[in-house]
Amino acid sequence: MIDLSTVYAVAAVGYALATVVLVAWLRRLPRDRRAYCYPAVVAVGVSAVTTALSLAGVGVFALDGATLDVPSVLDDLVAYPLLWATAALLADESRRTVGVFVAVPAVQVVAFNVASVVGGLVGLVGIVAVIGGHVLLAYLLLGPIWARAQRLPDRQRLLHWKSRNLLLFLIGMLIVFAVLGVAGVFDTYVAGVLAEYVGALIRVGFAGFLFANVDALDVVREGRDVLGIHSSAANDPSGDGVLGDD
Repeated sequence: MIDLSTVYAVAAVGYALATVVLVAWLRRLPRDRRAYCYPAVVAVGVSAVTTALSLAGVGVFALDGATLDVPSVLDDLVAYPLLWATAALLADESRRTVGVFVAVPAVQVVAFNVASVVGGLVGLVGIVAVIGGHVLLAYLLLGPIWARAQRLPDRQRLLHWKSRNLLLFLIGMLIVFAVLGVAGVFDTYVAGVLAEYVGALIRVGFAGFLFANVDALDVVREGRDVLGIHSSAANDPSGDGVLGDD
């Protein structure tokens, strides 16, 4: 059986190669669409570095029978907020709404790692926060944000629809595996392999999907830059975004 250190080494090399490919691909994209792809590149690049640090044992601590992997925590704190924020940006959401899609995943990451280290009642609260956060993001994406997305051009709306479904499914699957791992259903080896496999699917898979379909974005509409400060407000006569105007 391949040991976990080999799995982490393969993952680190894979992330590094994926980063190189994405950077080269990024240079071939139209300049006005690159801003949507930067977060995905950063997520993959940071994973290459943090996985290598975890492999070297840098920032990995044993705490009362549990393991705190600081590079892995930092990796998740960067990757998941960036990817969720990208899904919101693809729907041309306001900065406030995008901020929610940054804050909620960050809270989930912290809550899960506290749960895995502390356990007990605090751990249970952490797991509830992780699951509740995913339910909240799903509600926003499937409800109010999807309603607002109807004003988008067809191709961009389809890109947002596919990206949000991809993240909801893959991150939902990761949460299920992670919770089962904390509950002791998987041994350390299986939990580690599953975490690396699903994590790579989320980061590299989402990046590849976005890069391959970024031409569907209608970057400039009605003389406005979609990433501009007032883009969402201009599209909403009431002046209110999903969670309020900027």
